[in-house]
Amino acid sequence: MHSNIARGLAFALLPTLLFSAPAIGDESSPKEVLVNASATATPPANLNVEPTQPTQPTQPDQPVDSAGTPAATELAPVVVEPQPTPALLISTKVPTTSRVTPSTIAGALNALKLVEKAKTPKGARSVGKVMAQDKYGWGAAQYTCLNTLWTKESRWNYRSRNKVTGAHGIPQAYPATKYESIGSDWRTNPITQMSWGLKYIKVRYQTPCKALRTFYRINMY
Repeated sequence: MHSNIARGLAFALLPTLLFSAPAIGDESSPKEVLVNASATATPPANLNVEPTQPTQPTQPDQPVDSAGTPAATELAPVVVEPQPTPALLISTKVPTTSRVTPSTIAGALNALKLVEKAKTPKGARSVGKVMAQDKYGWGAAQYTCLNTLWTKESRWNYRSRNKVTGAHGIPQAYPATKYESIGSDWRTNPITQMSWGLKYIKVRYQTPCKALRTFYRINMY
């Protein structure tokens, strides 16, 4: 009797078991969880998250030259102001070459010393003798004539002036503005005066002795 009752219950529950059981071969798998992409996850409370700053485009370091001046670029050309170049000035009226070098500086200083020396009659004779020899090759005989000529004209005084004619200086140039062909400092520079006087003798008389002979004849040369 009990077996008949169990068999009846089995037949009664069979439809329910068939429809609720998974199909053969169908394995249960974990369900997929869809996460909304727009949702922002909240960090844990114990995790410090700093706000993200907007990233600025990095600029490459601008190149500089050896003097520390930024070099010009296509975007920002650099304009360097020209710096004044210090100039070496020599306060002298003695003609020098335009290029300043140690040798020209030494030459200018020596020339200044000669100018000061020639401001006395004795010094002017000494300097004039050297100038006549170096520039024109006139030796002792020609210097003797030159010394006689300019002693008669001015006594080798660079300030000498003829009140009648206006002739001026050691060689007594007339008019005195003829000295301008040598230098504008002729009023204060006896070497400028003697340079003009020696050249004048060379061009007009060839030698001081010939100029002296003319002076003896007409009292001028």
